[in-house]
Amino acid sequence: MNHRKAVFMTCFVALLWSLAGFNIKMIRWTPFAIAGGRSVIAALILTPIILKSENRRVDRYVLGGALCYAAFNYCFNISTKLASSAIAIMMQYTAPVYVALLAWFFLKERITRADIVSLFFVLGGMALFFVDESSGGSMAGRIIAVLNGISFAGISIFLRLQKDGNPVMSMYLGNIFSGILGIPFMVSAGGMDILSVLFLLLAGFLCAFTYMLYANASKGLSALEAVLLPIIDPVMNPVWVFLFMGEAPGAKSIIGAGIVLTAVTVRVLYGLRENGQG
Repeated sequence: MNHRKAVFMTCFVALLWSLAGFNIKMIRWTPFAIAGGRSVIAALILTPIILKSENRRVDRYVLGGALCYAAFNYCFNISTKLASSAIAIMMQYTAPVYVALLAWFFLKERITRADIVSLFFVLGGMALFFVDESSGGSMAGRIIAVLNGISFAGISIFLRLQKDGNPVMSMYLGNIFSGILGIPFMVSAGGMDILSVLFLLLAGFLCAFTYMLYANASKGLSALEAVLLPIIDPVMNPVWVFLFMGEAPGAKSIIGAGIVLTAVTVRVLYGLRENGQG
């Protein structure tokens, strides 16, 4: 996959991901049950795709990516329910900090000056989200939200280590692990109303479709780009929640979103120029 196509596909995926906060909040179920439920649906959707695939090899990198995905799935759902959508999603995108270090250690990818500058501004924008007094949510939700970034960084690293393999296997197995773990929580949570069922089905479909695209696009990106480009997601996520549910971000969050969007846009344009794509 060429670099331009990988960039476009990742941005499209990020826009679809931005619906997750609104989607999860509309499901009247516990966060553990939601995480398990959407994974069961995603696994069912991915099964025929995996069966048709010629490469179904499972190694330590595939398993590592699957475990990181399962951890991220639960952390994200729990923090979205217990904290504000803005906090949950923005903490996911502290991932570039961890990826920059892990990619240098595991993948031998150099950290450029552009990466350092963009990370500085991204972290500054995220800090404003985290200290926004009007953002609401419990302290437990905020603490769990920190794990969103760590687990998401792990996904990026393990996908990059599968450049010559089939990274969709990690997403598939991750959903299977997550779905099995969630079965007791789904049973104890009981039934749902029709609207919740529809949103859970949508969550499962988007979970399967978007992560499959993201896994394939990761082959054409550096590890750091794989987590920097999707920052369209945390910028738009609170917007959908505000428009449809009235959960308004504070002034600090709005300023933080502007800083993040600017930093990512500049970094992407610089990366495209470096790769001869612009």
